[in-house]
Amino acid sequence: MVVAVEGTASLDKLRDQPFTLAHWGSTLPDRDVTPEEASGPLSDDEQLQLAECHRAVDNARSAQWLLGRALEIVRRRRLYRGDGTRTWIQYLATEHDGMDEREARRLQEEWRLAKAVQDALGKPAPASHVRAMIDYADNTSDEQAAHAYVMLRTAFDTARVRLAAHQITARVTKALEPGASEKDPNTRRQAVEVRWREIHAPALSIPAPSKSAEGNRSAAPGEALDPLAAAVAAAEQALGRVNGVLMDRSATERRSAAEAEHLQSRLRKVGRILAKVNIPADDIIDAEVIEDDDEARS
Repeated sequence: MVVAVEGTASLDKLRDQPFTLAHWGSTLPDRDVTPEEASGPLSDDEQLQLAECHRAVDNARSAQWLLGRALEIVRRRRLYRGDGTRTWIQYLATEHDGMDEREARRLQEEWRLAKAVQDALGKPAPASHVRAMIDYADNTSDEQAAHAYVMLRTAFDTARVRLAAHQITARVTKALEPGASEKDPNTRRQAVEVRWREIHAPALSIPAPSKSAEGNRSAAPGEALDPLAAAVAAAEQALGRVNGVLMDRSATERRSAAEAEHLQSRLRKVGRILAKVNIPADDIIDAEVIEDDDEARS
């Protein structure tokens, strides 16, 4: 429904509307919990609370590129002029708390890539990640850069390793090297895409998880490191490689239908085997273990 707006007061009311959903705050508790209350796995209610908090983070990241889009609309349509005399610089100073032209230009340059990444990933990416992919997008396209980012992000998420902006920048720099001397945009785009696949698909260069991560931590004195945890971590990294090479278009073009069917059959066999795995554990009740630890410390 379209509501007619009359006067500056009505416009101000529209601008005062919160960006997040109106019910967001009311869905979250307004008190802290004690350690006794917040123990063990998250309950269903706690899972919902965490999801609401994550929605707020996603809203904030989406709002970042929406700001860039809004600035572009205001500038290109000259909506900043107000009574007809206000300049673009004056608009930024009064409406955006003194934002300088450089920051406004950066936001306008990044919003299309940020939106493409959000569409491809299914959720908004950190602004620092989008910024690190800008050069890649400039040499290819926003959609191709988004596709490349999702490939990298998926591999890191699968390996349970945090992806940092400087890691993206280093990989983008390597990917752009083959296309530096290419003047034809299409040739340069292809060269960059092929180099990106070479960097990530054949052997994903993912740093090892931190020592605190399960399956990669050091054993404490007198403690034997669980070899199954390391095996699971290796399986997860293998899955990351599979996800990466599935996006390799050149390999897809060389692969015959018979080869694809054979590989599909092998993957399904592995999946069926893994799905039937039951991991045994000690029968000692957790409460008893905690009690023993307390007694040892006392």
